Amino acid sequence: MSQDQVQVPSSVDTLLWEESDYLEDIMQHLAYMENVTLPSVPMIEMQIQITWQLRSSLIDFVVRSHQYFRLPSQVLFLSVNLIDRYCSRKQIGKEYYLLLGSAALWIASKYDGKAYQGKGFTRPSAKEISELCNGIFDEHMIAQMEISILYTLDWVLGHPTTDQGIKFLLVGESGDKELASMAAYLSEISLYHREFVGVKPSVIAESCCMLAKIILYGSLSIGDDTEAVVMETLNSLWKHVCQPPPAIAEKFLRQNRHYVAQIVFNRLADSTGHATYDRQA
Repeated sequence: MSQDQVQVPSSVDTLLWEESDYLEDIMQHLAYMENVTLPSVPMIEMQIQITWQLRSSLIDFVVRSHQYFRLPSQVLFLSVNLIDRYCSRKQIGKEYYLLLGSAALWIASKYDGKAYQGKGFTRPSAKEISELCNGIFDEHMIAQMEISILYTLDWVLGHPTTDQGIKFLLVGESGDKELASMAAYLSEISLYHREFVGVKPSVIAESCCMLAKIILYGSLSIGDDTEAVVMETLNSLWKHVCQPPPAIAEKFLRQNRHYVAQIVFNRLADSTGHATYDRQA
């Protein structure tokens, strides 16, 4: 089995701590897979019929479908990655774009069986996904698009997702559920926007964790060793929290998400409570 065919486990944080003897090898593999599975913004922009606005609409469908089926978080991020990587390699007509999103969600939901163990998750069938599309595409068409995706991407599915990166970064703060929810909220907002498509998931994850702490705690000391791309991504995220996608805002206005969307709204509305961050000397 080649390196790019090795499956990236869903519980990366747990694996890293349990297999500390292999930590360096695991980190090297994850860094390699980040590069292998990173979509290309210039190639996506060569799509003749697909616009960034149309992409946002498709992401909204995937987000709502993911929530409807109550799937693990990594399924959402992998679905979006498959969509963007496919569009980085192959032209697709806008009449088949929804089919692409449906098949990507189906593939992602089947990818990692461990994510479902003992957690009450159930994989959707092609029929159920077809029904969510109001029967526009039948099961056979979804299965055919699945094959097209797999062949186009050379069967490489091991994408280290942003949510996995967040779990790893917050493994020492596992008791702070509000912080985890805020970072998750920010990461899902990033799925909708062009400027994050070509950014490595590890960078987005770090930016989300940092901005989550700024929003919740009011300030954060940032060392000089923090990469410029992390700060650029953080600033881009901050601009987008002012107008979150409704599907994401609704999702994170709930008690099980610690009302973090409301916390952000309150911070924005409070003219004396602007979040700030200071770089350490």
